[in-house]
Amino acid sequence: MDSLIAAVTAAILALLPQWKSEKQHLRAEQYATIIVEESQAVQPPLDPFLIVAIIFKESSFRPKVKGQRGEVGLMQLMPRGALTRAITKGRVVDVRANIRVGIGHLHYWQEKCGIENRDVWLSAYNAGKCKRTKYAKRIKRLYCKIKPGGCDGTS
Repeated sequence: MDSLIAAVTAAILALLPQWKSEKQHLRAEQYATIIVEESQAVQPPLDPFLIVAIIFKESSFRPKVKGQRGEVGLMQLMPRGALTRAITKGRVVDVRANIRVGIGHLHYWQEKCGIENRDVWLSAYNAGKCKRTKYAKRIKRLYCKIKPGGCDGTS
């Protein structure tokens, strides 16, 4: 698991070259640890590099960022969404809680849209329905860029 955390940390830092200080490197490692732990806790496990791509696309790893429609945190969760109601308003920006619920939300769409239709469930994470959008293409492009070994056409 340590080598996976190190690889995910490296992916985060590659996406954020401005994170040069030791404090920012430690933050990247903290995020990587949470991403690996939470992505492996669901069944079937999700690829942590996919979660990194989503977080980068959604928030550029800024935990307190707010979206135009009210989404908050690293994974841009809707505070009044069905999966986030269990989190109090202040905890939506908590890094671990936000990632856990975001992964749960992604897992929900994976099951609803069909595990074999990754582009569809990635799009549903963003759009709220099982319909392919440009969002999935953008995430896949970023994912293939940061995943060690890239994508082989099936990923």
